Amino acid sequence: MNTKWLAILAIIFVPLLIFGGCTVTNLNKEVKLRNSFTQKFSERTAAYDKMWKVISQKSQIALRNDSSFRQNIDIIMSGRKDAPQVFFKWVTETNPNANYSEVADLYKDLSRAVESNREQFFEQEKFLQDIKLQHDNLLDVFPGSVIFTLFNRKRIDYKPITSDRTDDVIKTGKDNDTKVF
Repeated sequence: MNTKWLAILAIIFVPLLIFGGCTVTNLNKEVKLRNSFTQKFSERTAAYDKMWKVISQKSQIALRNDSSFRQNIDIIMSGRKDAPQVFFKWVTETNPNANYSEVADLYKDLSRAVESNREQFFEQEKFLQDIKLQHDNLLDVFPGSVIFTLFNRKRIDYKPITSDRTDDVIKTGKDNDTKVF
């Protein structure tokens, strides 16, 4: 009789033990993905803030340099009303106060900063999307689908940062704006 009861107990408890282990493993994976998403979501906020501050401040510097350059040229030119070919004379001179290439370099730097920061931000968005995909797969694929339904686990709420223009294109399925500026 003892062996029969032990066999019955084993038939009952072994599947329960396996299911319990599977449940704990899946619940732990879900918590880790959710925590990773929360951390990356906060990181996205910081990246977005950094991106706009860098772009804004570099723009301000470039515009200030540009206006200073223009003022400098106006001052130099106003003092040179000595001949009808003053502009040509000024262009052919070596003038350390009016170096257009420095202004152009600032705008190149601004352009690179915009592109670089936008690329970093896009990578951040892709990382969040990947975590969401892993989380959705964990919740949807068996046995997770059963386990997470029993524990009433919800999907991660993720909304990518976009623009009104992008939202309109996605909604209509049409992108007819081909203007660069």
